[in-house]
Amino acid sequence: MSTTKMHTTDATPIALGVLGIHSGTVFQANFRETALPVYQTPIRVGVEVEDFSSRTYKAYLQQVKKEQEVINYVDSISDKPTFLQLRLLDHITAISALQKEANQETISYLKTQKNTGIVSTVSMVITASLQDEITKAEAVFLTNSQYKQYTLSLAKQGKIYKTIDFSKATIFGYGLSYFCWGQNDKNQISIFSLTEENRSCPKNTYNDAGKAAEKINYLKL
Repeated sequence: MSTTKMHTTDATPIALGVLGIHSGTVFQANFRETALPVYQTPIRVGVEVEDFSSRTYKAYLQQVKKEQEVINYVDSISDKPTFLQLRLLDHITAISALQKEANQETISYLKTQKNTGIVSTVSMVITASLQDEITKAEAVFLTNSQYKQYTLSLAKQGKIYKTIDFSKATIFGYGLSYFCWGQNDKNQISIFSLTEENRSCPKNTYNDAGKAAEKINYLKL
């Protein structure tokens, strides 16, 4: 199972690629959505099938809607029900998409908000048939199907053949990555990489765009 810190969701719908601010603890988390970037290029997503534990099952139950069929879990039975963990794999494409013209306002905002992260991992339950389709796809991508609406796209032989709306899933956990800023070859402050929660940025990059600018200006003196 992934070592990424996972937070239990609150009442706010969460999807991969959303930007927001996390507060609280691992067990009592609050996520405030702050921006929905435009992803003009599909971003590769990794898919893992995970067994439920007593902790993840409890988190799942808190998010189940009344009209949904509830998965049964018995801790003493070895054959556990499963859920999907999705992860943004292609950070380079995600960073490039964020810095396109369509996201100029988002980048301006991010430069002033070092505590804003991107939802880079989600834990979710979806129907058995859709879970089977997702796991059997040759590739899975995060895409924008409509304005500020994200979907999972399944691909085979280089072509997308099915899209799945996140509203069809019960998302009960999420992990965040944060932005590392540096100076590009045009002497501009830009995003260089994503780092997981509580991890340091690579050398010569900073999690605060303002601090990055100050450091670079100081070194030029």
